[in-house]
Amino acid sequence: MDEILDVIIVGAGSAGLAALREVRKYTQRFVIINDGPWGTVCARVGCMPSKTLIEAANAFHRRGSFEEFGIRGGDQLTLDIPAVLRRVRRLRDDFVASTVKTTEELGERAISGRVRLLAPDRLEVNGEELRAQKIIIAIGSRPIVPAPWNALGNRLLTTDTLFEQETLPARMAVVGMGPIGAEMAQALSRFGIQVVAFGGSQAIAGLTDPQVIAVATDLFGREFPLHLGEKAELSLVGEGVQVRSGKIDVVVDCVLAALGRRPNIDNLGLETLGVSLDEHGMPPVNPGTMQVANLPVFMAGDANDQAPLLHEAADEGYIAGLNATRPNSICFTRRTPLAIVFLIRTSLS
Repeated sequence: MDEILDVIIVGAGSAGLAALREVRKYTQRFVIINDGPWGTVCARVGCMPSKTLIEAANAFHRRGSFEEFGIRGGDQLTLDIPAVLRRVRRLRDDFVASTVKTTEELGERAISGRVRLLAPDRLEVNGEELRAQKIIIAIGSRPIVPAPWNALGNRLLTTDTLFEQETLPARMAVVGMGPIGAEMAQALSRFGIQVVAFGGSQAIAGLTDPQVIAVATDLFGREFPLHLGEKAELSLVGEGVQVRSGKIDVVVDCVLAALGRRPNIDNLGLETLGVSLDEHGMPPVNPGTMQVANLPVFMAGDANDQAPLLHEAADEGYIAGLNATRPNSICFTRRTPLAIVFLIRTSLS
């Protein structure tokens, strides 16, 4: 393409789509490029399908309180896990369709392919070089999986694969007790799955207050075995997975890895920007402008690894999209940091 575009947006997740909404207000000389499935992480594998799973777990768990209301026979109810997962996917597909619709109408301005930066104003995709006045990098993230764990094959799940399962096994371990791990461990346990959970630190669910952590740890521990403060090691044993953590040694049918997510910056070519990269390969990004150093390049959403949350990604995409259409960047005052963990109500009795 010989044309010099005004803006190239790399990534069509929450940040990329927020940037797209702003860019389209000011120019039609843009393209948006996405590698892999179109549709946001939140809609496909994140907060939206996870909350439908939690909703089902909450509904089934309520059978334990039926007697209090004079409703008999709750102990005879059973859960059809394949049906639960089909419902999750059906609703998930509706969520994804609403986000994909935004880019489907763009025609040739929506490109599928893996990008590699060549310079602050140039990149390559599908063997073609594109140039632009400004580039927005919003390529999102992927689940963290230690390399040795890949040997577990389909016995290792992440949130990218959990919702694609036709059913779930009787015994599962959840490794990682941050917000996602805590949510999923509790939901899976309330489905009747034998869950054992592991966390490398004493904290849980992203909480920071020691008293709240102590209460949460106690309540979770009443629902499923919870082991904190030691790293977990995984290995195949027979037809299961052995999980070792300190003195704990258990065998389960599969493991859900919930160790967080990392930016998709591998082989992106950030070294071609001519700025220093930190130990994680990340360039300096101004949180008020989303600008990389003083370059015509912006990084937003999970890509910059600053605040991997849906509403933050939307804000950052907006800031990046607006600044990419201006001669000089506006520095925004960011909102007060806020994160919410969706845990199922637990009785204190």
